This record gives sequence, structure tokens and C-alpha cells, in this order.
Amino acid sequence: MPRPRQALLVCALLGASVLLTACGKKPTEAQCDEFADHFVKLLEESREKPDSRIKKLANDQRDKVIEACVSEGSVAEVECVMAQTSIAAVEANCK
Repeated sequence: MPRPRQALLVCALLGASVLLTACGKKPTEAQCDEFADHFVKLLEESREKPDSRIKKLANDQRDKVIEACVSEGSVAEVECVMAQTSIAAVEANCK
């Protein structure tokens, strides 16, 4: 069922954007680029059977995640996500 997986992925990506709305020192575009790569990797690893559609959807949203990171994120939030090894850890530790 590709629809529920895609919806979950979109929700996770939107969650990443919301996560990056707190105040603080702003991250650089390079930091946000690394953040986006790491977040997409965590999303892929969170799936039992990642497929090309999920990867494509995540990569299609990557620019939006970077844009939100640069404009609304903080260095502390980016560093928190970068230190996590799973989406569950991001949800539990990076608020």
C-alpha cells in the first residue's frame, strides 16, 4: 500500500519542518544540507522495505526541508537531529 507509506513520509517531513521553528542561532545552508541528508537517511532506515517511491518522495521534499531549516531552524535543533540514529530518537529527543 504505497499511499499510507507516502502519507507517513510526508508527515515526517512536515514534522521536520515544524521541528525547525524554534528561536536560536540560525544554521548555515551547509548545515541544513547535512541535516536534510541525515533526515532522509533516517526516514529510509525507518522503513522495513524502503522502495524507490519513498526515496523519491523524500528527495523531492528535500529542498523544502532545507529552506525551512535555513529560514526557521536553529543550530541547536540541527545538531540535535544530527546526533540521533533513528526517527524515533528524533521524535523523543528533539523537540
